Amino acid sequence: MGHVYPNVKFGNVIAEKVVERKVLVDTGATYFCLSPQLANELGLLIEEEKESTLADKRQITAGFALASVEINGRESRVETLVFDISEPVIGAFTLEALGLGVDPY
Repeated sequence: MGHVYPNVKFGNVIAEKVVERKVLVDTGATYFCLSPQLANELGLLIEEEKESTLADKRQITAGFALASVEINGRESRVETLVFDISEPVIGAFTLEALGLGVDPY
């Protein structure tokens, strides 16, 4: 299966700052993931920090924030993992919150 990059609008929960860009969907990821720089640019509030395990078994400390995400007119507020990542990623919980899935065909 190839990579899926839908157009996504995302920002802080009061829609004060919103960006639109193509974002990688990773069905092996759990949360919507953003870099600290992008989270800061959007004005996301880090509510707490937790230890998390990545797919490659690395342990990281990541911030958790609430973000607004919209794909194809479907919008939801989703828990967002904030850590050092090269590009935003949409995980399974975000797809489920939006009532979306990846068609493997």
